[in-house]
Amino acid sequence: MSARLYACLVAGLCAGPALADDRLTVVGAVDVRWVHSTSDLSYLDGGLGKLRFDQDDTGLRLGRAFVVSRLRVADIVTLHAVVDAYGDHDRNPVDLSEFWAEVRPFPTSALRWRVRVGAFHMPISLENRGPGWSDVYSITPSALNTWLGEEFRTIGTEFEARWLGASSGYLGDVSLVAAAYAWNDPAGVLIAARGFALTDRPSTLFGGLGRPPITFYHEIDRKPGVYAGLSWRHHDRLEMRALRYDNRADPVASTVAGGTAWRTRFSSFGARLTPTANWTFIAQYLDGDTIVGADEADEDQFRMTYHAAFALASLEWGRERLTARVDRFGTHQSSGFYYGPAADDSGHAWTAAWTHDLGAQWQLAAEWIRVTSRFPPRASYGELPLNVESQTQVAIRYRFTAAL
Repeated sequence: MSARLYACLVAGLCAGPALADDRLTVVGAVDVRWVHSTSDLSYLDGGLGKLRFDQDDTGLRLGRAFVVSRLRVADIVTLHAVVDAYGDHDRNPVDLSEFWAEVRPFPTSALRWRVRVGAFHMPISLENRGPGWSDVYSITPSALNTWLGEEFRTIGTEFEARWLGASSGYLGDVSLVAAAYAWNDPAGVLIAARGFALTDRPSTLFGGLGRPPITFYHEIDRKPGVYAGLSWRHHDRLEMRALRYDNRADPVASTVAGGTAWRTRFSSFGARLTPTANWTFIAQYLDGDTIVGADEADEDQFRMTYHAAFALASLEWGRERLTARVDRFGTHQSSGFYYGPAADDSGHAWTAAWTHDLGAQWQLAAEWIRVTSRFPPRASYGELPLNVESQTQVAIRYRFTAAL
């Protein structure tokens, strides 16, 4: 994705509010936080730390500043954009995270149709339900959803058909989603090089992650990827989701500039239970594999399987929310050991979070994370394979909404 396209899109978004009428709505937030971390050098700074911040990052930091805009360009057509800044010296200080057009035809029955075209997150996460794919339960999402935010964006077309049970007296709905996309051939490179992590720093469309920066949105083999998913919502108390992803990349394809296609596939299953107005429970699981290199008969081909899961409990009352989460994750490299020690990542994490709404626009948030992991490639950095890292954050958030 070219720098020229990036400049045109950002310029258009910045000019949009001045040209739009009351069909435009804008939601935004600024998150400034105090950080204390015992982590080794974060992978964002060129290390193999599992957390966003390391020991050199202690102090005040910009967590995130974002703007989410929604412009109704016709009765059934809306244009959506998410503009982000993280203050971490990415090559684009301000960048796009999502940009898509959505078409919702007028309903004629209990079946509702929706089409999205552009760049957007897959409908997997049960944590990231806030504006701009933000986590509503904690500052940092699970390892599973961290990875989805880092390496994946649907850049293509997604179709959804949703049956509304209210037409038959049932308080719930069932939906089927399917997508075809491109520009996600490198997906898998980060988890192979670093394993899983827990951060609230997803990738942007034109920026990179790590030092040196890894970029993820390239089309290498000219083959479209696909995913399909099913969801069920019952009485606003239970939601279940399942999705199968396959980028269909050719693992032997590469570019002159050195970009390589990774054949990455996974299945995801998740459930969110809200038994009362105060309690929420979420469980989610993902497993899959990624392959790069020659055909499967060649032992030099890099092959890795991976899995991640988490369980979360959250209690909300008045202006308070308390959340506890446990994560487990792992990868297993079965061939292609030319990178050195096997990149077998295994670990677990505990997270505790608290939020307090100070008013309609201000929120105070605090979070503690402890990650224990074993990753043999740390030895090449002069570190022990087994590591325990912790991170504490206290954030003040300002949120705003405008309609023009």
